[in-house]
Amino acid sequence: MTGKWTYIESETLAQTIAFDLNTGWLFCKDGTRYSPAELRIIASGGADIELPPVVHTVKKIFGGEITDKASRPRAQYAMPGKRKD
Repeated sequence: MTGKWTYIESETLAQTIAFDLNTGWLFCKDGTRYSPAELRIIASGGADIELPPVVHTVKKIFGGEITDKASRPRAQYAMPGKRKD
């Protein structure tokens, strides 16, 4: 299947981004990519497609995935030196 693409010059990220209309994936010129699920999360937070550059930089450096806070397991921490029963 041949992809249908939309190309956008992102002023915020200072690069070209490409949106695959068939799959919903967004690809940045620097190699960072965003899944349809990540884009839904970004949009649900009231942000437009121009997410904050710091979020993009962290994703690029660590290769992470943007997740919804509600979908993450809660971490359980104990204070140092204290027993957790």
